[in-house]
Amino acid sequence: MGLIALQSMGFGQHYFSSVLPINIQHEDARSMGMGQGMQPLILPSSNHPFNLRIDFDMQSVTETRSVPIIDMFDDTVTENVYVVNRPKVYFIPWSLKYDAKRWINIPATVSLSRSVFWDFRYDYSEEVRASLGPGVYNRDPVAGYHIFQRSGMIHSTRFSVAVQPLLSLNIGLSFEALSGQDITQEYGVHVLQVDEALATDTTDVANYNITADRISRWAIDMDYIMNKSMTLSLSMKPPITFTFKTDGFIPSKNERTQLPELIKADSLSEYSIPIPSEYSLGFTAQLVNKIKTIANGHITYSDWSKNDQVIFKDAVFDTVSYNYKPTWSFHMGVEHWILDQTPFRFGFSYIGSPLGEEFEQTRITLGTGWTFERFILDVGTTFGRTEYRYTDLFIPIGQEAIHLEEVREATFSLKASLTYLF
Repeated sequence: MGLIALQSMGFGQHYFSSVLPINIQHEDARSMGMGQGMQPLILPSSNHPFNLRIDFDMQSVTETRSVPIIDMFDDTVTENVYVVNRPKVYFIPWSLKYDAKRWINIPATVSLSRSVFWDFRYDYSEEVRASLGPGVYNRDPVAGYHIFQRSGMIHSTRFSVAVQPLLSLNIGLSFEALSGQDITQEYGVHVLQVDEALATDTTDVANYNITADRISRWAIDMDYIMNKSMTLSLSMKPPITFTFKTDGFIPSKNERTQLPELIKADSLSEYSIPIPSEYSLGFTAQLVNKIKTIANGHITYSDWSKNDQVIFKDAVFDTVSYNYKPTWSFHMGVEHWILDQTPFRFGFSYIGSPLGEEFEQTRITLGTGWTFERFILDVGTTFGRTEYRYTDLFIPIGQEAIHLEEVREATFSLKASLTYLF
């Protein structure tokens, strides 16, 4: 059952993932290769009523942070990269679908799936070199490490039903349970030798836990089948609110950049983060072509401007307002069948961000697939890049962060979907 193929809240900028949902999950590898478009709710029946799909997801994120080199005229000469992190994260979502037409005499499908809704994982490790000193054989010793790591995610367990009450209409309804699992924070400085380049002169690394209340939500989807070659799709998801508790870092606002930041709480804190409603309109078209060609696309809108506050229940902290912007996302893709046997897929996505124009992304997608009797193997990839300026995460002792740093994120995602028909 093809509901929305992309949680359009996947904005990148993984440092902000504890405030904004970071989600790289796509419905399957085929959808990823075609620009993450929408698919019809009900596909033509086959001789195999059950459909089991297991996905293997990998995402590689390269984050570089650099400081500007200023000349005597106060001009920026170049950017000096001082830290590069290349973490990789993995997922194994799955989906089970059943063609129920034989039971109710109209086209219908039922599905159960498990995926990632909100990924908190972030890995920052900065190797700090000591200052050069006379008479020292090792002129560039390691003084210590600045560490900021997060783990854990919020999972989605979704049950969906879709029926075709009319020849021209599909209706789908889904219910999903959202629950957090193993969300932790590790923050601190590991000192090997005291140096002014470190944020502290003693080792201080602490671990903190984050708990998220279990919540649920529903979604409704509709297809209007105009003819055999064209289907229009509509989807709506209502707003939801997550409540978190932690004795570690909590959301705040950076006054220089007006972007989210994290500050250490002195005690156990409870706060709520709202997620706005989401509306999507898309199409799927079988193009008139000598080569079998399928095109799809959709547009998604979310009004983050009405959901831009983190509300604390602890009176010690005030409500944080981020001045988010409404977001629009566009997705388009094409599938060409070479010799009616092998598909070649490509597409692009434009993903808006509630943080503003600086964080908007354009992603390129590619993919293909193969069929082996009852097995179907699809592969898809996507590429994205973001640049923005932010303050130093670890300011050295007795210093001030005068200039903002340049942060660059390059993301590469690979997804393989293995489907078994039975």
